[in-house]
Amino acid sequence: MLVLLWGMPAWWAFGLLPFYLQIMSVPMVAYLIQRGRVSIVPGTIPWLAFVVWMLPCALMLDSLGRVVGFGMRFTQFAGIAIALVYLLNAPRSLSVRRVLTALSFTWGFIIVCGYLGMIWPDGELTLTIGRVLPASVLENEYVKDLVFPGFSEVQDPWGAEEPFVRPSAPFPYANGWGASLVILTPAAIAAALERGTVNAFGWFLAMAGLAVPPAVASSNRGLFLGLIIGVAYVSVRLLLRGRWVAFVVVGILSSGVVFLLSASGAVEAIVARQEVADTTTGRSLLYDETFARTLESPILGFGSPRPSLTSEITVGTQGTLWNTMFCFGFVGLALFAWFLIGGVIRTAAAPNTIALWLHAAVVSSCVVAVFYGLDRHLLAICLILGLLLRERYLPSSTLWRRDPLRGGAHAN
Repeated sequence: MLVLLWGMPAWWAFGLLPFYLQIMSVPMVAYLIQRGRVSIVPGTIPWLAFVVWMLPCALMLDSLGRVVGFGMRFTQFAGIAIALVYLLNAPRSLSVRRVLTALSFTWGFIIVCGYLGMIWPDGELTLTIGRVLPASVLENEYVKDLVFPGFSEVQDPWGAEEPFVRPSAPFPYANGWGASLVILTPAAIAAALERGTVNAFGWFLAMAGLAVPPAVASSNRGLFLGLIIGVAYVSVRLLLRGRWVAFVVVGILSSGVVFLLSASGAVEAIVARQEVADTTTGRSLLYDETFARTLESPILGFGSPRPSLTSEITVGTQGTLWNTMFCFGFVGLALFAWFLIGGVIRTAAAPNTIALWLHAAVVSSCVVAVFYGLDRHLLAICLILGLLLRERYLPSSTLWRRDPLRGGAHAN
């Protein structure tokens, strides 16, 4: 598990990020088999059921290319299921601190990658596994983007005074970079709180400050919306609990971030891109078509996205929930939503500030899943939610106490 997270720079550098779950699933399964008795906790079965439900949906695939794409996606989601079960069964070796520290490192690495996109917008990694893949496979642009990852997504819509350089590394698209910050920033805050040291808070504040320039360059509405929702959620929960000091601290830090974003031109960048690329209207029409066509195959869906009848954008993209509904029908959508929303409900108690920030990460994920594709982020989401569920039902958990103790320091 830690090889997946701490090793992310190496996985990305060699173009193996699309396959790292499948690779590391092998030793995880071996350890689980060696263990013999495997435990799960309430709230995790919907994800396992969702992965199983994907199999009959493959009957709707109508081309070899879609079969290959489905196979890659299924093994990825199955790998996430294995990682989730592995996490549930390793409370000692995969402690709260170790998992949060690894997620915080991943967050920092993604921020650093944002600067690669700003400094070398046309850069890409070429000494990757893509070198050994056959030319017929590399003819697929999406596969090529995965195995020869670029540093940014450069958009030049008609009417723009200059191209929009939007950092994307280590993901193929800029929206993926923004979604990762929405999900991992609350986890990084939780990691700092869990350690409770000056160095931990200093690390977080320094990296949060460094995140501002690439976040502004991304001109990503969903990024700012997701962060605002997460911070507002925690602030309201703290206020309702009478945690005035914590509420004021969060308010001050949030105000500072908002000021930096406003002064840095983030709002102007978003408005400028929206004026020449009105993605809101395009998405709305695409969502209408996605729902209408899902009604043609409401149980099994279509197995994979399909070309739109009215737009150049593919139906079944532009949002994880829409993708799940179109590809795996309303049954798949129900199982997926049951896992995410059910997990939010089960862990809503979040008795201390550490758990509350982790809970905020899942809440924000539910929101951005409406308009972001989160395939590459589902591992982080499942690890955070799996950690909450594990600690919620683990009798010896210190995270699920109102005042968790870690070496004599209070996190609440």
